[in-house]
Amino acid sequence: MNSPLQSTSSSARNHARANIGTTGDALPLLEWKRQLSSEKTAHRRRGRRPLAWKRLASVAVALSSLSVDTVQAACEEAGWRHLHDILTKAYLQTDYENEFLQDVAGLADQAPGMAWFKDNYQDCVEGFLSLILYYSIHNKGRQAALLDLASSAARELNPLALQSGLSTWPLFGLLDKLQLFWQAGQRVAPLATEPWRKASCPEPAPGLVSPLLSAVAAGTQGGVSPFSLVRGLRPGALVIDAGVFDGTDWSLFSVARGLTVIGFEPLETNRRLVDERFPEALLQLRPGSLYLPDGRPCRRHTLLPIVPGEPMPREPWAEVFASSGGGGSSSSSSLPACPIVAPTENEEGLGHTYIIGAALGERVRGLNMTTRYDYSSVADQGYLKGPKDMKKEEVGMTSLDEIFGRYLAASGRAPAHAIDVLKLDVEGYEMGALRGAEQLLAEGRVHYLILEFHPGMLGSTGTNPLGMLNFLRHYCFLCHSLKIDRPFTLEEFVARYTESVDVLPVQGLGAIEDLVCQNLAYRPPSHPLSP
Repeated sequence: MNSPLQSTSSSARNHARANIGTTGDALPLLEWKRQLSSEKTAHRRRGRRPLAWKRLASVAVALSSLSVDTVQAACEEAGWRHLHDILTKAYLQTDYENEFLQDVAGLADQAPGMAWFKDNYQDCVEGFLSLILYYSIHNKGRQAALLDLASSAARELNPLALQSGLSTWPLFGLLDKLQLFWQAGQRVAPLATEPWRKASCPEPAPGLVSPLLSAVAAGTQGGVSPFSLVRGLRPGALVIDAGVFDGTDWSLFSVARGLTVIGFEPLETNRRLVDERFPEALLQLRPGSLYLPDGRPCRRHTLLPIVPGEPMPREPWAEVFASSGGGGSSSSSSLPACPIVAPTENEEGLGHTYIIGAALGERVRGLNMTTRYDYSSVADQGYLKGPKDMKKEEVGMTSLDEIFGRYLAASGRAPAHAIDVLKLDVEGYEMGALRGAEQLLAEGRVHYLILEFHPGMLGSTGTNPLGMLNFLRHYCFLCHSLKIDRPFTLEEFVARYTESVDVLPVQGLGAIEDLVCQNLAYRPPSHPLSP
């Protein structure tokens, strides 16, 4: 889930995060959109349909205020430019639903020929999609098959960018006919964002995203980051690390500060990386932390596999958690668990991380995940153009409500009655994980939530970014950003990530940042988590 240390995607993500500034300057498209509005009016007066999509390249060229270098970067070949001109003409200058432009028909007889577009479609997926959609209008007998082909092509484009009107090609009003959301090659429904439970707060949190709260920044040195939260937590506090990858970020720093971690990592390859990298990284951070008083080696991580389709690990939590002061003695390792170490005046404590071998989602099920070289997600994200040798792995999915309500609480040995920090790095499946924790959220049992806000990846699951922020607002969360220096309304904040191809490209990573969300109504509960 998180990028490997050796992966080039880390620098790409840092660049994507840097694309969002800190001052809330006006977006570069605002002036263009005002000009586009007059362009729409002119089309209506001529009896044409208003433009149903933004940044039409032929229109944009006439607007000197807009650079189209980024727009045409993926479709630079002369053949694609010629096709763009023809399809633009079909959209703007004909009754395209009833009149078939002969210039399109002539593509078969002109260089480079129709076969060239098919063979090179990955160089300009938007163009290929536009061409298929145009043909589907005028070939009723094969329309269903053509729309199915168009859906397959659209898998390589960002759904949210398409829905936001950021394509440079005409889609002929057919976007709602396409299947845009996929999981391991299978079509799936978009994730809903409406809250389904009553919240613990009398009224929702303010509809704002604010600069990162001063409570997190207080006393930090060397800059502020979401990791600053770990420094202020009490010994033994509970951190949920969803998207462990190799265990060398949230799990590592939490254990090194005496916290208890329950992590979730569905992929076997990544869990092996935890075995390889986590102990070495912990020893570098806290020398001597993986040895018993008698000098024998021990471990501070426990892997708990889940059989796909089952709700929880088969190994009872009471047995996992009981021995060695809470460290447990899982059968998954030959090494004994290191004891939990309480902090002293001179040294911080040492904790333990329990890594459950499943994805976090909205329900219990088995599923196939498409694995990538750099990260993996429950949702397919073909717009990032992964390697051709991507594989599918059968994994389990469970929910936080299931784990806390049945696995931990029922054992009588729950490590805590509430979650101090819930960290979600699940590559676009944040809404699924939140839905599966809705009882915990409704009961006010989550204090802080750290999540990666990446509308491009959220779009791959059909998650409305504004809807997700309003979902959190309903459950009393006020979110804070490191990228802004004044409060933004939720609508303004989302617009920073969705109004331009610079931050939401049709193909490519797009802009990202980490949000720190605080439950304004949080009160540490005194009763156990209900089964």
